[in-house]
Amino acid sequence: MPAGLTRTIGLCFVFALVTGAANAQSSATLEVEADAATRSLLRDAESMLGRSDPESAWRLLSPRESELAGNPYFDYLLGIAALDSGRRSEAIFSLQRALAVEPRFSGARMELARAYFESGNREQARPLFVTLLDENPPPGVRDVLLQYIAAIDDRPARPRARFSWLIEGGGGYDSNANGSTSNQQFLGFTLSPDNVAIESPFAEIAAGLNWTVPTSNTAAWYLGGRASHRHNTDASFIDASYFSALTGFSWRAGRFFGRAGVDGYIGMRDQEHNEWYAGGDLLLGSSLTDRFDLSLGVRGGAHRYDVSIDTLDVDRVLYTLAGTYRISALSSIRFEAIGGDDDAQQPGSPYGNSKAGGRISLNAPLGNAYLFASIGTLTSDYDGLFFGQPREDDQLSSILQLDFRDVFTDGLSIIPRLRYIDNDSDVALYKYDRTEFGLLVRWVPQ
Repeated sequence: MPAGLTRTIGLCFVFALVTGAANAQSSATLEVEADAATRSLLRDAESMLGRSDPESAWRLLSPRESELAGNPYFDYLLGIAALDSGRRSEAIFSLQRALAVEPRFSGARMELARAYFESGNREQARPLFVTLLDENPPPGVRDVLLQYIAAIDDRPARPRARFSWLIEGGGGYDSNANGSTSNQQFLGFTLSPDNVAIESPFAEIAAGLNWTVPTSNTAAWYLGGRASHRHNTDASFIDASYFSALTGFSWRAGRFFGRAGVDGYIGMRDQEHNEWYAGGDLLLGSSLTDRFDLSLGVRGGAHRYDVSIDTLDVDRVLYTLAGTYRISALSSIRFEAIGGDDDAQQPGSPYGNSKAGGRISLNAPLGNAYLFASIGTLTSDYDGLFFGQPREDDQLSSILQLDFRDVFTDGLSIIPRLRYIDNDSDVALYKYDRTEFGLLVRWVPQ
């Protein structure tokens, strides 16, 4: 169905709602509870949508979401702008808010049904279209509703395959580029300068691609790849290049979802191949409510290193139990519990260990940017002895970054970020902290 046609239908319902005597109370909710500045904002958004410019309407309204969410007409216009600019999940949340405040808001119900339909959740769209039929719409609107229902009852159309690619570049400063202790000596021996913490500026570059091939409205194959290189000005002996790839299958059935895939990478340090990984992952989850998802994942694979350091070889299994709560259309918080084991592959290797930890992450809009913040802990209890001592590492890691999107041109992001790691260990040689400041520029062609 053409987006412009369905948007016109929704606006017809708004007109019926605000002029009908039986809905006088709803009219007050939509029109009176807004100051002059807000009414002007909504009129501007209406004008942009009326001339088929949903992207401008989205950019106008979305920065005001935290302030005006809950005003059903604001949420309605934000939902239309999101839907018609391709942001379907954001549209669903905005339109759900509008209906939570004003359940008789037929226009919002129409657009929510369309959002479900276009996102592939046709089993949720159908009862909304049927409810709208029961409200005695005009003949032309009724015909369109019947067409939607017929399309749902017929075989769903398969979405198109999607391909995208990106390039990144940036640089910054690393307080401990080689991730080493700051002590000059260990067990009475003077350490090599390469094994003591080195401060260094760095530069990095990367390129990647993603390809998604839907098999239905609720399932798809995916394929991705990435190549990256990092140069440390004052510690070039740890310059690193990585080449990674992944493929798999993801699906959703009602409230249940999952994925299964394989992935791997090849790593090079100082221009020499010395590390590789190959493994797979499986995730199963359920949307317990419209805002909260719970998932269980398992990931396993083989980490292998150059023969000179093959004592590091392990087979790794990690388990995750995660809950994601969507605060709003653009905001979410994720809680994750982590456990697992590294099984050493070389006889006598002390690097086998068990792991346990957790992480909390936040995604949220912040002004004209998007905030990502994360903090987590991971304890690794090693099986063997290191220099005659048992070893347990407790690592605290965190990241804070802002993503300024569509800067200067569509698809261009500027991302300042801060990372911090504090690794506390029973063995002093492995005790260190590390702070990294960086600025990343990413371009995703539209």
